[in-house]
Amino acid sequence: MLADSHCHLDSFPSPQAVIGTAVSAGVGVMVSNSTNLASMEKNIFLASRYKQVRCALGLHPVDLLFMERERAQGCIAYLKANIPHAKSIGEVGLDFKYAANDMQRSIQENFFTEQVEIALENGLPLIVHSRYAEKRCLEILARLGAERVLMHWLTGNKKSAEDAVSLGYFISCGPVILNDPASAQVVKSIPLENILLETDAPVKFGGKPSDPSWVKGVCAKVGGLKGLDYSNVEAATWSNFKRLFRE
Repeated sequence: MLADSHCHLDSFPSPQAVIGTAVSAGVGVMVSNSTNLASMEKNIFLASRYKQVRCALGLHPVDLLFMERERAQGCIAYLKANIPHAKSIGEVGLDFKYAANDMQRSIQENFFTEQVEIALENGLPLIVHSRYAEKRCLEILARLGAERVLMHWLTGNKKSAEDAVSLGYFISCGPVILNDPASAQVVKSIPLENILLETDAPVKFGGKPSDPSWVKGVCAKVGGLKGLDYSNVEAATWSNFKRLFRE
């Protein structure tokens, strides 16, 4: 079975159609990540309605920067109150591309730390966004003792990928590896037992919005990079998914 470990089904106008297309392509499970209060509400609904959807609840580090502190705290309160609906905590982390100064980065770190602690208190895995902040994210995760972690889209930095693997974390590979040789080379260096598949749908690649069915192409690409049959990559990444999310 294939699993999309990181997508945003709440961002599609017709999630039902997207889910159907994915299932037809052999994608049996999709983890729909949240970014703010509205997306948390929608993902809870989608997970309750569709057996293939798993709900990840969290406050995204970029969304956080455009909120008043009281509103951000309200998102965290909602997350805590709805923990029974969560299969994981995500999409959380740091984004130093948009956090332009020390104050903004400190705010991101405080909210990231709080959400890591929520995950640990409730025995849930983390799905981590770490754009331009890989080293700091890994430092915080290691300091807090996080063990069940998926580093989302961490394929552009070989050193960070190696550091994540050394901590026992998983790394998700997405459609970027289809057309970006640098990212593809990083994937070649990641042990198969640490790889999950993702799309980050509906993020655009090559000017076209992605959807969870694209996981099939990502799986084939990983196999090509590692000299493995498609079926071997499918089986290994599904096994990895079950280990992380305790399916």
